[in-house]
Amino acid sequence: MPLDLQRLVGPIRVKGTVDDPLYVVVQGISIITFFKEDNVAAATASPTITTIVTQIYVAATFENIVLVEVSATNYAKFFLKVNGVTIATKRTGPELNLAFDFTGAPYALIIGDVVTVEVEHFNAGTIDAESTIFGYA
Repeated sequence: MPLDLQRLVGPIRVKGTVDDPLYVVVQGISIITFFKEDNVAAATASPTITTIVTQIYVAATFENIVLVEVSATNYAKFFLKVNGVTIATKRTGPELNLAFDFTGAPYALIIGDVVTVEVEHFNAGTIDAESTIFGYA
């Protein structure tokens, strides 16, 4: 298979057709146009799993997850779920802030999808937890 190397200076010229298996045209980045923040998990008891924020797919508003930021007042375990199925789990520590980052490849939603962020901790007493979901259509 021949390899054609080119020095790219200026605009990239697209070769091929849309039927080619590797034909890709990137026209720009998607801008975050949707966010939802909540901190209803104030005073979350251990070891209860508590929902922080829930968002349903909204056509032309929230169709792709780009970033989900979470934080808590102590170490905690966070679950990012779509339709009740965990798609990612992260734990804080040593930082109390973290992110589920899909900026390189946004997580596409379909009509009816429900996105939920939940928290669980194993500390004595209670914690406060917050989450923000960022997305776009």
